[in-house]
Amino acid sequence: MTHRETSANPSPPQDTPLRRLGATLRQYRQQQGLTQPALAASAGIRRAYISQIEMGKRNITVLTLFRFARALQMPASSLLARLDPHAARAPLTPADPRNTRGTREATPAVTPSPQPGEAIPLLQLLGTTLRHYRQQAGLSQPALAASTGLNPTYIGQIEHGQRNVSVLSLLRMAEALEISVSALLTPLETR
Repeated sequence: MTHRETSANPSPPQDTPLRRLGATLRQYRQQQGLTQPALAASAGIRRAYISQIEMGKRNITVLTLFRFARALQMPASSLLARLDPHAARAPLTPADPRNTRGTREATPAVTPSPQPGEAIPLLQLLGTTLRHYRQQAGLSQPALAASTGLNPTYIGQIEHGQRNVSVLSLLRMAEALEISVSALLTPLETR
């Protein structure tokens, strides 16, 4: 096979967790009839950043995940369902056609989440929830770190509500604890 033959038939892009997250975000955004600029305005996030996320080029934090969820008026765990090996497998449902008349712009009733005063309590609740499941699994912080490839100090900071955690790290911890990521997020969503 010549170089020309291989470059003319490039392999399809790899299916990575970030690509699945981006595809899920794009699908829900489009189902809501939102443009990237409208989602950016609702979530308080730059449009270029949303574009990079939708292309699978950026990891996001839990607080950013909640901003998207609030803007899309849906549970944050729904955005991660396709990445979560322990989640119940339900296909993304198409939007109700009565709710999608063209593309809508940002709606003032949708406020970005979390608000500045909400970030610390959300991170503390996430830390408490993570600690609960880690202890329930009988794991120390170093043992959880070893099974996830994360630093024990980083896990300690998350458990104390001092660090915002990336979605990929959250998924690794949920996998190591053999729980769904929604188990970690539900207490934050019901707060």
